[in-house]
Amino acid sequence: MYFSGRFFCVARLVAVGVGLLFVLLCVCPAAPATAASTGPWTPPKNPADIPLPRSAKLSVDADDADNRVAIKAPAGSNEALRNVVLGVIEVLAGKHRQGAARLESALPLAGDMADVAAYYQGLGLYLADDPAGAVAALSGLAGRPSGSFLGHDALYLAVESAGRAGQYDKALTFAQAWLTEPEALLAPEIWLRAAVAATQLGNRRKADDFLRHLSLTWPNTKAAASGDALARTLCAAAAGNPETSPALSPDASPGASGDGDGPARIGCYDPDAPRNVLLRAEALVEKGSPQGALDLLTGKTGFDAGQAARAEYIRGKAQFRLRRPQAAAAAFVKAAEADPTATLAFWARYQEARCLWRSFDAQDGQRAEALLRQVLASPVRDDPLREVAARNLALFLVERGRFAEALEAATQLKGLAVPPELAAQGAALTAILRFVVGDMAGAVEDMTAFIKRFPEDDWSDGARYWRGKALAALGRPEEAAASWIEAVSRRPNTYYGGKSAAALAGFGPTRKTVVASPVIAAVRCPDASEPPSRQAQTALEKARTFADVGLPTLSEMLLEYESKTHPERADLAMAHIRAAVEAGRRTAALRTAWRTFGGCLLRGSAESLAPLRPALFPRAYEAQVRTALVGSGIKPDTIYSLIRQESFFEPSVVSGAGAVGLMQLMPETAKTVGRKLGIKVVREDLFNPAINIRLGVTFFRERVAREGSLAAALASYNAGENRVALWNTALAPLGEELFIELIPYTETRDYVRRITTNAMLYGRLYAH
Repeated sequence: MYFSGRFFCVARLVAVGVGLLFVLLCVCPAAPATAASTGPWTPPKNPADIPLPRSAKLSVDADDADNRVAIKAPAGSNEALRNVVLGVIEVLAGKHRQGAARLESALPLAGDMADVAAYYQGLGLYLADDPAGAVAALSGLAGRPSGSFLGHDALYLAVESAGRAGQYDKALTFAQAWLTEPEALLAPEIWLRAAVAATQLGNRRKADDFLRHLSLTWPNTKAAASGDALARTLCAAAAGNPETSPALSPDASPGASGDGDGPARIGCYDPDAPRNVLLRAEALVEKGSPQGALDLLTGKTGFDAGQAARAEYIRGKAQFRLRRPQAAAAAFVKAAEADPTATLAFWARYQEARCLWRSFDAQDGQRAEALLRQVLASPVRDDPLREVAARNLALFLVERGRFAEALEAATQLKGLAVPPELAAQGAALTAILRFVVGDMAGAVEDMTAFIKRFPEDDWSDGARYWRGKALAALGRPEEAAASWIEAVSRRPNTYYGGKSAAALAGFGPTRKTVVASPVIAAVRCPDASEPPSRQAQTALEKARTFADVGLPTLSEMLLEYESKTHPERADLAMAHIRAAVEAGRRTAALRTAWRTFGGCLLRGSAESLAPLRPALFPRAYEAQVRTALVGSGIKPDTIYSLIRQESFFEPSVVSGAGAVGLMQLMPETAKTVGRKLGIKVVREDLFNPAINIRLGVTFFRERVAREGSLAAALASYNAGENRVALWNTALAPLGEELFIELIPYTETRDYVRRITTNAMLYGRLYAH
């Protein structure tokens, strides 16, 4: 928790034309994309060609629908239920008007299915290009979105339908209601609709706010590109018609805008103003589109000297994210040279040091260290800058085995005005380095202070564990045992809880009786008895109905909503966990498990956690794993934990970097391993669990043999063998525990800890 992140340097239009563009923007929304288009938006003619919520895209077997429904609801027994289900299936199967008509007739007697009938009636009308009818059908559900598992989706479709129908007042009202609980994948579309509706209603201030937020928050989407096009149109219209443009803001004078680049008119966000270009570029870097940031900055002019330096700084961050450290370092040098005494120059030097750190060249390392020391010696009073510089210098020195100097650097983290999370990182790093250099009394003092100051921090139990180790080294066994018992009693199923339990088991008798700290209050576990609840029973029966008629995804969505709405209900949580696993959504199952059973996951016994074992800790592909491990000495639970961390047992997963399948193998790596095994491997083979596991386990076995320890092998699997070779040189002599503790990359350190912890839990859960 106290380490720095992984070091990847990060026409002026006539009035008729303007009005036509507004109508087009409202009539049809844009689909999202990973990269924004720079051209004008051409709205789709087909209402279905927009981003739709998951509830609108369920696959159905329309041919078998009537038979399934007949079994569940025979004619005459519950005709309303029968018609609701058939109507839903018809809408999803493309019979939009037919399904909507059936649902409309069934709605008065739909009972507990009324929300389903209303939503899919509205969806059918929307897809049949009857937006006004869709608004009427959806308005009731959209007006109380929290009352149904389909309420938020109904609100989204109501926004789209109202916009297409030209009902801009309703579109704006619905959009603002939807944005109180936005969904990331669909949010850009709603911000665009809100901006268009506000423009049509003449509310230019709101339109400006919506467009600015869209442009700077989701800069890499088509919705943002469309919003930027609308913003340019508004600014062009304002510039060409000053008598009808909004008034100047009170704090502006003619010729000086709020953006520092032009007329400061309310309702005119100019995405091409130099300041906004820089904000957009930086947002692109932070949102994972560094190449988009470079493309945006290419050829841009009009920057003043300070903005030009900022542009170089952003280029450096983008190149760093693209793993081009040399190009990034060159950009940071340019940014620093523009004004060597400016705060930005010192940030640029810090960033240049991060780039050089990636190099294995000794001179680059010396330059990186010198830059970090230069930043710390500067007169600039920027505590966040001093914090990252001191922490990175300490970690740089740790990586090279210079622990006393690292401690000296880490002490500069004390007293800085930084957020609590950063303050905790600095305090933890200082405390563990005191232990490393042998200052056990200082380590005890610092770790005791950490527990008091940051009681809820993730590393608070780490402080308890290492405090116990330091106390034991000082010859104070009773206090050491008490510290470990406290960690075990708080969260025994965590990394430090397990370490503390192991320390106690091997500690032997103490001279005095040790009194454990009180165990935290009783926790809710999957076997908890539930009081009767009509609402829960109705939800469970409704979910079973959906599953029985061939709509399992709808069943899972309902159960996810109900378990989130009533997190105290173990029955709803377990029903959703089972449904989510069957749907291949183990991550959703994990979220529900933590929400309802989080305390049990941290402190529950193997027996109480047993119902969660198949969902959260499966021993899937057991035969393939055991066969691949023959003769290795590696426990299968380590491989299950590795697969769990890499893919959560989903064979079709592909990472952003291109890693494939259960063990997330890069295709070139897989080919290399395959040649050693005498098999020819193509990328498609990696989706086959048997092949993926054989190659992945072979690769991991090579890492264990090369690195010499399980912890280093796991680190190598995540961070690469070259970097781990450097860590091994400096850290391996400290022992495996401190090796893990001092891994400089947050991602890698957490990765090793999670896999180690989960392997421990596998052992406990399958012990009997």
